[in-house]
Amino acid sequence: MRPGELAAAVRSGRRRAVARALSVVERGGAPARALLAALGGVTRPWVVGITGPPGAGKSTLAEAVGLELIGREGRLAVLAVDPSSPFSGGALLGDRIRMPRLAALEGAFIRSMATRGALGGLASATEDALDVLAAAGFAVVLVETVGVGQDEVDVMHVADTVVLASPPGLGDEIQAAKAGVMEIAHVLAVTKADLPGADRTVAQLEAALELAPREGWTPPVVRVSAVTGEGVAALVEALRRHRETAVEPARAALGRRRARRRVERLAARLVLERAGDRALDRAAERVASGAADPYTAAMELVETLAAAGTEPALDHLGIAVRSIEEGARLYRALGFEVEGTETVPEQGVTVAFIPAGGTRIELLEPFGEGSPVGRHIERRGPGLHHVAVRVPDIRAAMAALREAGFELLSEEPRPGAHGSLVCFVHPRSAGGVLLELTQPGDDGR
Repeated sequence: MRPGELAAAVRSGRRRAVARALSVVERGGAPARALLAALGGVTRPWVVGITGPPGAGKSTLAEAVGLELIGREGRLAVLAVDPSSPFSGGALLGDRIRMPRLAALEGAFIRSMATRGALGGLASATEDALDVLAAAGFAVVLVETVGVGQDEVDVMHVADTVVLASPPGLGDEIQAAKAGVMEIAHVLAVTKADLPGADRTVAQLEAALELAPREGWTPPVVRVSAVTGEGVAALVEALRRHRETAVEPARAALGRRRARRRVERLAARLVLERAGDRALDRAAERVASGAADPYTAAMELVETLAAAGTEPALDHLGIAVRSIEEGARLYRALGFEVEGTETVPEQGVTVAFIPAGGTRIELLEPFGEGSPVGRHIERRGPGLHHVAVRVPDIRAAMAALREAGFELLSEEPRPGAHGSLVCFVHPRSAGGVLLELTQPGDDGR
């Protein structure tokens, strides 16, 4: 299903389409970006985060809260973040089996998401998943974090209202939590309140709140037993009161902060995706060997990606040589460095890469019989072999050249160095110069 078709199905509220869309955004990459672009701007639902240590009863609490809210607010979704399976990478334990009553309701939708190595208590695709659920028309989304410690507070960046679930028996850990996850909570829920020690936990939390005065909203402490139903209605009422206290300027400011943080994180992720593993490995090798410090290596990587851009540009000059070692002596004497070499069997050459400002020089040493570069050297001797122009879409560029009457040396692009795709324009169509079109590979080069 194309992104536009899937987005339309999500907006119509079709459950299978919502599930498929969530799988797309979890996998990430270009398909996820295309789907989110097709979904367009969405009205954000009320997001309630439920966090707390392992064993606090967060899933049971989420079901109890969901059953209470769905009758008041309308359609409700749950994103339950679980640890990743070490084998499949998926959610280790699907929370739907722990929320059977809520899962049976027509207006409820429950989805487990794996952390996949992300820290902070949430999955890396949580914010994208919230966009999907918003487009599907859910009025409320409960986000249940994986069991968290004191400093795992990512839920504060996605939730409008945060509940900290604290079971009896935490003891002095409550005091330690003041400097971490407790400070982000808007409502403190003492879960499993039917068990011994609940009164002591309530007293400890109230004492901790007195030692950390806040401006405006003071988090209430609510005793809750999801098993008996005690306190569930009071907890939901506290959540609704918190939502109603947020005035519009504060909501707008919070929205801008969230948007900026999300754009920053996505920009960093896109840079890493575009750089690719090979470019990152080369940068890491330079740092590890002492050839560059981390800041310089990172800056060079960003500048290389920026130079690649999305417009046609000079990519490199290809120079035919009988020996890379001999050919490189001139450039080394001028202060250039050979970045590395790569064999390209499809072209019958070994290529040495010499960065030169925003472009590079490629020394081409032929090997085997029938190498085009070898034939070039036999006819004309070593020297300039081709000029390479970088294009964002090589097939579109080839189609445009054919339509304009230029002669290409192949019908389809061929593999080039760095995982690129290349195509050559015949010299008699390019003013006597062999012109190469190149589309960068997964490392942006």
